[in-house]
Amino acid sequence: MDSPPMALLLGATLLTMGQVLAADAPDDGFGRWESPLQRCQLQWPRQGQQPPQQSPCLKIRVDQTIEGMLRVRFINGLASSRYASEELTFAGLLLQQDQPMRCRGGSCKPSWPLRLRVHGVASRRFDPRGLAERLPHNQLAKGSCQLEAALLQCQARGSEGERWQASAQISDPVER
Repeated sequence: MDSPPMALLLGATLLTMGQVLAADAPDDGFGRWESPLQRCQLQWPRQGQQPPQQSPCLKIRVDQTIEGMLRVRFINGLASSRYASEELTFAGLLLQQDQPMRCRGGSCKPSWPLRLRVHGVASRRFDPRGLAERLPHNQLAKGSCQLEAALLQCQARGSEGERWQASAQISDPVER
């Protein structure tokens, strides 16, 4: 599993397959959970900017594309428009001892805690019209996410030392 072709295949699958399957899948076991955030801090390398920049975020979205495979997306709305945003996504596999989210009709409820072994990260930015400003930046990375009923933390490192971090507190924790 440590061979580059297999790791590349797994990372690409985690980051792109979710966009097709999680859109509001009617089948049980697949779907999305999201929540506004009380506080949030993101840090990731942006093109042409060193050191990594920090920014706040407004909400979290967790997509369960296949039972045990999750994408944790931190979303920052930009002041220029209600459609402008930045997103930082951590994609990975749920640890075996943790339960997948309970989903019905595309809507999910987390089974806390959710702990992931991260295999990839992605970032993207949308303009004031809601259109992507450039192709999403997807990258293989190793890290982890720890999602509790009120506190969310993710971190990952790329093969060339890049670092991504997210720390957030849910505004209105549900189902502890």
